[in-house]
Amino acid sequence: MAELHRLQPDQLKLHAALPWDVLDINGMLLLGKGYVVKTDEQLAELLERGMYVDAVEFRALESVQVFRQTVYDPLRLMEAIQARLAWLLEARPRDGSFTGEVQALATQVRIFTERSPDLAIAAMQLLEQRNYPIAHSFHVAVLAELLACRAGWDAARREMLSCAALTMNVAMIDLQLSLRNQRDALSPEQRAAIDDHPAAAARILMQCGVVDNEWLRAVLEHHETLEGNGYPRHIRNPGEAGLLLRACDVFSAKISPRAYRKPVNASEATRFMFVKLGQNKADPFPAMLVKEVGIYPPGTLVKLANDETGVVFKRGATAKTPVVKVLLSAKGLPQIESALRDTADAACAVVAVVSLDKSLIAVDFEQIWCGKRQLVAA
Repeated sequence: MAELHRLQPDQLKLHAALPWDVLDINGMLLLGKGYVVKTDEQLAELLERGMYVDAVEFRALESVQVFRQTVYDPLRLMEAIQARLAWLLEARPRDGSFTGEVQALATQVRIFTERSPDLAIAAMQLLEQRNYPIAHSFHVAVLAELLACRAGWDAARREMLSCAALTMNVAMIDLQLSLRNQRDALSPEQRAAIDDHPAAAARILMQCGVVDNEWLRAVLEHHETLEGNGYPRHIRNPGEAGLLLRACDVFSAKISPRAYRKPVNASEATRFMFVKLGQNKADPFPAMLVKEVGIYPPGTLVKLANDETGVVFKRGATAKTPVVKVLLSAKGLPQIESALRDTADAACAVVAVVSLDKSLIAVDFEQIWCGKRQLVAA
C-alpha cells in the first residue's frame, strides 16, 4: 500500500473542493477528489475517524504552493522541488503534461542555483537525504546548472540539461533506494539493471511524451566515456551534455553516504575528479567542475593556519581560497558569533580538512546559510 499522510485540521477547508482523494487508514476511498465538506460537524467527524491521502500526492501539491510563495526560502524551495520531482517520476503522466512539468522544475532549479549556489553545494554534504534517488537527481541538476553556466551554455541548452539531470534515473528509483542500504555485492540482475538504466530511462521518457532529442541523448549517454568503457552502448563519442552530467553524477555520488561506506569528503572527491576522471583532456568537465565548486567546496570542515576551525561558507576568488565561517576558536572554544575568514590571507590559509563524522562540531545549516528570508522579485 502507498505511503499515507494523515490530514490535520489546518490542511482542510470548509466549502472548498478537496484536491486529493481522501482515504481511511486501510486505503479505502472515503471522499473523492473535488468533494466539498460543508459543515463543521461533518469535518470534525471525518477528522476523528481519520482522513488520509497519498503522501506523494500531498507533498507534490504542497510543493506547488511553495512555488507560488512571495518570500524566497531556499530550504522550502529545495524540498518542494524534490517533492514534486518524486511525484512526477512515480506518476509518469502520459497525458502530455510530463515535459512541461519537468521544464517547470528545471526553472525552479535555475532560480535556486542562481540565488543560493553555495548553500546548494553545502546541502549535498550536510543535509540528510531522506529520499536519496530524488535528492541525487536534484543535486546533479544543480551542479549541471553551475557547470553549464561556467561553460557559457545558453538558457535553452541549460534547461534541456537540467531536465535530463532530473530524469536520468527514472528507470532505477527503486533500485537506487535498495542499493543505498545494501551491503552485499550486486547481484547479476542488479548489475544488468544498472547497465541498462540509461536506455530504459530514455524509453520511459519517450513514452511520457518527451521528444527533445538532446534531452533523450543526454539521458542515454550520461554513463558513457570517451574511452568507450562506459555503458550502455560503450560508445567513444558521447555528446557534451552526457559528459557534463557524468562529471556531476560522479561527484554528487561520491560525497553522499551509503550504508556500506561513509561519504568521501568533498575535498577528496574534487581531487578524484581532477586526477582520475580528468585524465582524458578531451573531456573538459571534471576539471571545470573542480574550478567551479573549489578544492574545498562549501560545507567542508577545515582547519586554518591560525588554529581556528570552521566550515567553508562560500567559494572564494580561487579554487584553493574559500571563505570560511569560524566555528571553533584557536583554543577550541565554540564561537557563538561566527567570524568570516578569507583564506587567501596566508595567516588564515586552509591547512587541513576535518572529517565531519569524526569531529564533535555542530554545524547549524539553516543559521549559517539561510539567514534572512528574501523577497522574490516580481
